[in-house]
Amino acid sequence: MGWRRGGRLGAVAMGVGLLLAVAADGSGVAATRASGFGEQVLARAETWYRQNLQYSQERCYQTGIGYADIDWGGPLGGCRWPYYRTDCSGFVSMTWGLKFSYATPRPGDSPDLADVAHRIQLPQLRAGDILVADGKHVRLFERWLDYAEGRYRAYDFGSTPVKHQDYVWGAPGEHAYRPMRPNSHP
Repeated sequence: MGWRRGGRLGAVAMGVGLLLAVAADGSGVAATRASGFGEQVLARAETWYRQNLQYSQERCYQTGIGYADIDWGGPLGGCRWPYYRTDCSGFVSMTWGLKFSYATPRPGDSPDLADVAHRIQLPQLRAGDILVADGKHVRLFERWLDYAEGRYRAYDFGSTPVKHQDYVWGAPGEHAYRPMRPNSHP
């Protein structure tokens, strides 16, 4: 009996020690935070993917409620939270939990996703990051299938319906994408 109790207590003490070591080091904390964010983003993306939504830059949508007309006299992006524009950048805004439907990054002063994200290097891509073709399109990165071959899986709302499929980085006909990460999750 004493051995079992000591064994359990020893295991608990060892586990606490490991947690403290990770927390003191800090490396595990950021990875866990990033992983949780990515999981939340992909779960939100999956809701729109499964609902077979219609692409439109003139409509707003709230999960579980439905469509609403856009109000260009209203806030940024024409949709009032918790509604989001049903296009590529509205889709990303929804998955990131932003208060507005930001536009795809483009030259000029108007607010867009580049105001709430920063550029990262290709090997740094992780779930929940985006791939941006300035002024054209944005995809939501899920994961690398084969980094050496440039194959990855992403959510894409460039047309009806939302797509969840595989792509090849730099393939013919592909836009010149740049990877970005939300500022809230460096």
